[in-house]
Amino acid sequence: MHIEQTIRTGDQLTEDHPERLQNAKTGTAEPQRLNPLLRGLAFIGVFILVEIVTSLVIVVVGVVATGDWKVVEANDVHSPVALFEMLAEVAAAIAGYLVVVYGMEYRSLPLEFRFSRWKGLIVGGVIGFVAIALCVGILALTGNYRILGLNTHYNPWMDIISMGICAGVAEEIMMRGMLLRLVEEWLGSWGALAVSALVFGLMHMGNQDGTLWGGLAIAIEDGILSAALYFVTRSLWVCIGEHAMWNIAEGPIFGSIVSGNGKQDSWLVAQWSGPDIMTGGSFGLEASIVPVILMGAAGIALMVYAQCKDMLVRPAWVRKRHMVDC
Repeated sequence: MHIEQTIRTGDQLTEDHPERLQNAKTGTAEPQRLNPLLRGLAFIGVFILVEIVTSLVIVVVGVVATGDWKVVEANDVHSPVALFEMLAEVAAAIAGYLVVVYGMEYRSLPLEFRFSRWKGLIVGGVIGFVAIALCVGILALTGNYRILGLNTHYNPWMDIISMGICAGVAEEIMMRGMLLRLVEEWLGSWGALAVSALVFGLMHMGNQDGTLWGGLAIAIEDGILSAALYFVTRSLWVCIGEHAMWNIAEGPIFGSIVSGNGKQDSWLVAQWSGPDIMTGGSFGLEASIVPVILMGAAGIALMVYAQCKDMLVRPAWVRKRHMVDC
């Protein structure tokens, strides 16, 4: 699949990105609305507001429909209430993104989320599935994973929608569509990778069985890989596809706990045995040393490729000096 991408020679950002450094040559002041911090705060504000309002609507409808206040308890990530909460998060992330992109950056067709590039979902999905399947295959060879049978009664749709599609859309808009992209304008691609990967990993520490090691492991294996995929393709579709299928393959298909979110039903009835450093323990496959090494290395290799192909953005102060010199 051909992935469209045009990088400006002046500041190395994508073709439709706000030209924040135009004042280096013209001496004109940069519009305040383009300040990365202000755009980030606007996204957070809209996100919180929309999520609160949407969650309240969900709670009211749930209580009215069931007559039971226990409907507000969404501790089980596999419950219908949790699914609605995830949908609220998706709505909040999309609303915040639209406010920033359309209302502050004046981009009518943002390159990273242009609908004509939706086939990137397929590319990302293949990458996500292959990544998990490769790790599970290695654990099977080392005796840490064994398939015992098939769970023909398992209905995967709630898990696919919540932990797959919803998590993929909401988290990729937040982490790559906003945090990574805005920090990249300031610290460049390598700095943005470090910040976004760390935040992405540590946010999983708040899960049911979240651990510091689990958070750091996710930062290394998928925080780096997802950022690298974004830099190479400049496509949120690819990142969403990879993230969604990573979770779906890990949990509903191969039967691993997903990011420390508790026991997971799956199509394959699997037995995980051996030390936690191999199986990931109560956090799941993502805390295994196998994906940390393999996917971490793949992400770094992709970053090196992007660097060699001049796909990465230099820090703002370097770009500004270059434009002044020219």
